[in-house]
Amino acid sequence: MTQELPSRREWLRRVTVTAAVIGGASGSTVADDGTERATDGGVDPACAESDPADVRLVPACTDDDAAVFCVTNDGARPVSLEWRPVDPPEERIEFVDCQTVRVVGEFVDVIVGATFLAADGQIGNLFEPFGGVDGVRTFDVRELEGVPDDAIIDGVEAFRDDPVLPGAGDLAATNPEFDACQEEFFGEVLVESGSDDEDEDPEDGADAESVEDVPADELETLTVGPGETTCFAVEAPDGPVAVQLLRDGEVLAERTSAADVECPRSISADEVGSVVGSPDEFVDDGS
Repeated sequence: MTQELPSRREWLRRVTVTAAVIGGASGSTVADDGTERATDGGVDPACAESDPADVRLVPACTDDDAAVFCVTNDGARPVSLEWRPVDPPEERIEFVDCQTVRVVGEFVDVIVGATFLAADGQIGNLFEPFGGVDGVRTFDVRELEGVPDDAIIDGVEAFRDDPVLPGAGDLAATNPEFDACQEEFFGEVLVESGSDDEDEDPEDGADAESVEDVPADELETLTVGPGETTCFAVEAPDGPVAVQLLRDGEVLAERTSAADVECPRSISADEVGSVVGSPDEFVDDGS
């Protein structure tokens, strides 16, 4: 039987208010028509786990001393994961949605790259400085002069000191959901995301990093079915908290909580550290 998977475009519409947009190495969705079966004692593909590239971590919202994160499995098979809270990096770039980015740190200037459809139907692209950051600052690409309302952010660079030269930023990040943003705003992917050797989202810098000798009592576990999203609550009494998502001791993604997105409902103390429900309870779908 064919497993129907939700489109990335549909998911993007649901999480457009979250911080550090959809996590992990979101990659492509694995298709499975369910016709392949193991023979000669092999493993049934339907029982195997999804590839790590099909797993995404999303910070959804906060409620007083708790933060909610959601994990999406874009693959066609279930996946067993672990997670743990960690201190967020002091300097970071968080993609809030397709058109908004938040920069945390002390920087003399920030350059934001915008991609848009010009009036003649051609793809336009520009890089513009937004100014400095002293602590936390949120940038909306639509604030750039001459940029149409359907422009999306493709990348960001932050500079601690002068000179400010494109490509030489001290902290740089590419939009991890650039393809999905194009589908949302342009109706299709018109610009390739780029090669794997380009700058990564700084919060994905730990991707594929092996975490050795992590005590079992520091890790929480969860299983996410194919095409499903599961949310969990994390204790966050001192402000933003980061979460590392792991599989078999390997870090798949690290995301910082959405400190300025309030949860639609309160999180009780006994829900912290456990699965708290579906994303419908915690993510505003814009409807």
